Amino acid sequence: MDAKRVALISTFTALAVALRLLKHAVAGTFQFVNAPLAIAMVAAYAGGPWAGAAVGALSFVLSDLLIWLGPWTPINAALAAAVSWLWGFAARAARSRIALFVLAYLSTFAYDVLSSVLGYLIYLPGASSALALALVGLFLPAGGGWMVGVGPLTEFTTAALAVLSIEALRRGSPQLAATRI
Repeated sequence: MDAKRVALISTFTALAVALRLLKHAVAGTFQFVNAPLAIAMVAAYAGGPWAGAAVGALSFVLSDLLIWLGPWTPINAALAAAVSWLWGFAARAARSRIALFVLAYLSTFAYDVLSSVLGYLIYLPGASSALALALVGLFLPAGGGWMVGVGPLTEFTTAALAVLSIEALRRGSPQLAATRI
């Protein structure tokens, strides 16, 4: 691995961890943005699939070391790595900002549903009950939640953060500016 890629992964991981810790310190358990996933998607766009996967996994593991490790840590790290790795391929094919936003929204939705299902499987007896609780929990208070519509709101803000960050990077980078969106 070259020094440029290590620097990119380190910088994006540090940013993702810092944003997650800031959100945790300011908002507690409020979940209105998934900063590590958004930053990992930006890293995948800027540095390729493997950079995104590394940032996705590292940002959840390192921030959980500082917040609280649990059975969700490997689930969230693996899913963020997988989503970001896939994003490194798919996002470059997006031909408009709207397409990029929709891709980010759907990617965050998939991450959200899968992380909830896998997390609930630790405590629930079957996959169907875990899936039902995960889907209901996106829109209604379930599984310890209290807010209505937190899933779509989180997907929207995470996708917006990713797309706005990519736009800012494209304006400042000749290599990224050459990509067409």
